[in-house]
Amino acid sequence: MATCSYTVPDKNASGDNFYGQFICRQDMIDFFWNGYGFSGNKDYWDDGFGWHDCCNTDKPLARTFNALYLLNYSAEDYMNEDWNSPILNWGCRYARNQLDDLRSKCGDGSANATSFSGACQDNRVELYLGFFYNKDVPTRAGTLLHEARHQGGKGHNAKFPTGSIYGAGKDGADSNWQYEGAWMYDALYLWWFYAAGTYTTSAMKDLARQRGNVVIDNAFATHPGYSI
Repeated sequence: MATCSYTVPDKNASGDNFYGQFICRQDMIDFFWNGYGFSGNKDYWDDGFGWHDCCNTDKPLARTFNALYLLNYSAEDYMNEDWNSPILNWGCRYARNQLDDLRSKCGDGSANATSFSGACQDNRVELYLGFFYNKDVPTRAGTLLHEARHQGGKGHNAKFPTGSIYGAGKDGADSNWQYEGAWMYDALYLWWFYAAGTYTTSAMKDLARQRGNVVIDNAFATHPGYSI
């Protein structure tokens, strides 16, 4: 793959220093690599993206592992992934079921991540530099669940509302909360993480709350009518 350059932001502020201390056990690396679609994609995580240095949180692979750690281990009873539990418990299970081809790419700056699925498609999720370096760890976790929802067959079905930071009138919104689309999964996970997340810090929970409210206020054609 092509090599691209990036600048690493403050890793204390993003949560990468905090979560980076947990991801470097071999069993953890194997779990992420085999469970979330990295396996067989070495070429997409080479050339400076971290395959040879997967514990280095300056690099995209470790920064993705950080998000996966948060996604998997933020519930107090994280071993419980029952569908009848809150999304904080089963979000990781849903993501594992849907994400079987994760690829890192430079991107052109127009998106942080893109899901490809459907007829005549090579079903996959591509993660770009904006995902790795413009998003904090909780936001990355929400984005992975967002893209997993797309891989599960749920596309966006509406235009962004007036005043949306994503571009009023542009395609890419969900019609409402009840549609249970990618934006809803994204925001709902962050909401539960803020309310009940464990093995984290208050700063990370505050970031999740802020990001969740951005999604709620900007990504639904009809506002859900509440905030986190």
